[in-house]
Amino acid sequence: MTASPTVRALKLGVTWCYLIRCPDGYLLIDTSYPNRFSQFLRSIAALGIDIQKIRYLLLTHHHDDHAGFAAELVEKTGCRVIAHRNAVEALTIGESEDTMRPVNRRVQFLFALFTLFHRRFRFPPLVLGENDIVLPGDDFDLLRGIGINGRIAYTPGHTRDSISVILSDGSAFVGDVAMNFLRQTGIGHRPIFVEDIQAVYTSWQRLIEFGAKVIYPSHGKPFSARELAR
Repeated sequence: MTASPTVRALKLGVTWCYLIRCPDGYLLIDTSYPNRFSQFLRSIAALGIDIQKIRYLLLTHHHDDHAGFAAELVEKTGCRVIAHRNAVEALTIGESEDTMRPVNRRVQFLFALFTLFHRRFRFPPLVLGENDIVLPGDDFDLLRGIGINGRIAYTPGHTRDSISVILSDGSAFVGDVAMNFLRQTGIGHRPIFVEDIQAVYTSWQRLIEFGAKVIYPSHGKPFSARELAR
């Protein structure tokens, strides 16, 4: 499955980030960990994209593997940040909220091993300014206002600040509210960590109602939205 011609995918470590073309440049969906900024620069240079063409940065949520080098990118480009209002405090502090739990025991075991090497879920703080855009929930107008035919949906469950982008062609960029990653642990397409599993399922239903056809997760390859419906 391939995204729209106006979308470019970047794999930065375990995180997939997405560049969506708009009339005056690009909207970037998520960053990766703080130490991935140099890789990001190499990746966009290979695509022939000037970093100054990144006009907007949409954060699907505040975790360190999504907002890791956001502050550095904003400093370099002056791009406008788009985030849910529930992300503001964590972004300002620069630390992932400790509100999630493993979705099953196999994930719990793997996470115990992971934390031996990645103990603190911190990243350079990002203080949002007057030029940035803080969303209270769904937004049907913002993307169209910047020349992108799509909408933003509030999709909590993984975190309380999770948002997704659904383009008019059905491409849905969902952050971590759905995954295609570590499926040998028995998670299916569930996030490996959740705040509220029922909210995850509700968010899946909303994605489908909003026209999602192909899910582009931040972790793993794209898959049909029909798999969420099942």
